[in-house]
Amino acid sequence: MKKNKLILWLLLVAAGLYACDKNKNFEAKGGELPTHYIEFKDSAFTPRTTSVANGSNFTFLNNTPATITIVGDDTTILKSVSIGSHLSYFFKPDTIPATPIPIYIPFHCVEYPSARGLIILNP
Repeated sequence: MKKNKLILWLLLVAAGLYACDKNKNFEAKGGELPTHYIEFKDSAFTPRTTSVANGSNFTFLNNTPATITIVGDDTTILKSVSIGSHLSYFFKPDTIPATPIPIYIPFHCVEYPSARGLIILNP
């Protein structure tokens, strides 16, 4: 009986080790979560207005040769953030409680004040 338990235990350990073997070709890539992209290029945001369900997240893309700073008109929601040239910033407004009415998050670029955008979170 002890021999059978030992064989069973060894088989379980071997199966566990085999199951834990990592795929050697796996490459972790950020930004593959469902997101809404807001691109900054040619001194403007595209799209300028993004209307989505509350709980959504966003990726700001800086497709310019210079660092830009994005800030929300209400800095309690979208704080000032610098985005390097050809880099991105992931934003999830998860501190905003759900409401029965849309929530508006206006934002702008510090370096180009006329570059403005708007995120609308719908209930």
